[in-house]
Amino acid sequence: MASMTRWLDERVDLAGIRRTLLDRKMPGGLTWWHTLGSATLTVFTVQVVTGVVLAMYYAPSPDHARDSIQYLQHSVMSGALVRGIHHWGASAMVVLVVAHMLRVFTMGAYKYPREINWLLGVGLLFIVLGFGFTGYLLPWDQKAYWATQVGTNIAGTTPVIGALLVKLLRGGAQLGAATLSRFYALHVLLLPLLLGTVVFVHLALVVRQGIAPRPHVLEDAAPDTTRGTEYAEYYEHSYKKSKDGGVPFWPNVIAKDLVVAAAVVVVLFLLAKTYGAGLEAPADPTDTAYVPRPEWYFLPFFQLLKLVPGSLESAVAVGLPGALVVTLLVLPFFDRCSTRSLRHRPLAGGAMFAVLGGAFLLLGAAARDEPKAKAPNGAELGSAERAGRSLFQRQQCGSCHAVAGEKSEKKSDAPDAPDLTEIGLRHSGAWIHSFVEDPTRFHADSKMPAFGPPTLTHQEIEDLSRYLVTLRGPNGATKQPEYRDTFPEPARPKEKP
Repeated sequence: MASMTRWLDERVDLAGIRRTLLDRKMPGGLTWWHTLGSATLTVFTVQVVTGVVLAMYYAPSPDHARDSIQYLQHSVMSGALVRGIHHWGASAMVVLVVAHMLRVFTMGAYKYPREINWLLGVGLLFIVLGFGFTGYLLPWDQKAYWATQVGTNIAGTTPVIGALLVKLLRGGAQLGAATLSRFYALHVLLLPLLLGTVVFVHLALVVRQGIAPRPHVLEDAAPDTTRGTEYAEYYEHSYKKSKDGGVPFWPNVIAKDLVVAAAVVVVLFLLAKTYGAGLEAPADPTDTAYVPRPEWYFLPFFQLLKLVPGSLESAVAVGLPGALVVTLLVLPFFDRCSTRSLRHRPLAGGAMFAVLGGAFLLLGAAARDEPKAKAPNGAELGSAERAGRSLFQRQQCGSCHAVAGEKSEKKSDAPDAPDLTEIGLRHSGAWIHSFVEDPTRFHADSKMPAFGPPTLTHQEIEDLSRYLVTLRGPNGATKQPEYRDTFPEPARPKEKP
């Protein structure tokens, strides 16, 4: 082992790498907030690992995308857990990147000499949001399809290049196979390459420049501005002085990073185990009644667009994100004051709290306005019931059966089919499931076709029956079901002669 280490050291300078990465001394007074960067890197690693596993089972086509995810969740060992970790990891990436940038902003660490690192952080934020936007479509369910439809429509409001931008995003005029393939390529090829490059350069600069010290260290007797050689000399002297009471990166700082990294992984595991990742009914471009909603980190912007007048919607949809990008990019070059602590920067502090407060208010308003999927009797529907309702519509069951006294306009082949408005009071889900599979087992003269496999899968019939059980009429909440379930006798095997 010693000879192997010596051989490698002669060729790649292991001792030099150790001195550069591990033996460097850190400024004193570092807090747990300084671990946000390593926590973000941990989640990125988790996303790469779980993403590779998901890609092994995913089929990027509208006909098979949702089915491949359903297979992963129900047939692959720990598949649902892996997808849940990836799902919650996406939200964790957004939270941690924003929190990391807020820490840098409040400490004034975007100022000299870290302007480039701030720009890389801004790029990192928007790449992570790009991951969220492109990954949202991949399940190809109702939520994914309609939220992406709204998102690309918003991009289409961009002046001059709006139509071209929509065509580039969708791969055509409408969402379809080209869109899914394009978003999949962006999500698993281009964006990971961009993010990996940005993270590498970002870490290289952190190693080169060191971690930013506490703000007060760089404020005592500092020149008024960060311009010029005078401040550069002051910064170099003050930064060296900040390391007098500091600690080495290994093992002191790394120990904190490892604790936080472990905590983040445990939280992701618990969220995935407890809540998983939802999957709605298959995407249905004809279901115009579906109310699309984006992921939670896009909800404040989504809610704001609902509040502005229609004449201003295009200006806000393009102008607000554009103004935010420009502000973040020019910030380190515009704010050249040497003051770093947020307590001494009232304008910056007021702007930050105004933006955050407005975002939280819009997020709260969007949460209150969240539409609840309901059955015709007003009962709230879960994901399985919503899938069953979508299946009920796609199979055009309403052309024969009335619900709440209404039938579809399609000509019925069975005008005397029973009304289903209160079927949930008369039959259990098990009875409905069996009846839908083969009605002739219950009534030999039934005109209703059998929907058992291969017409519908057992899971689809189960979703449909769970939806039908919710149909209990306008006053169903106050009534007790009185099931009249009579199951046919199982077929007896023929006796041998």
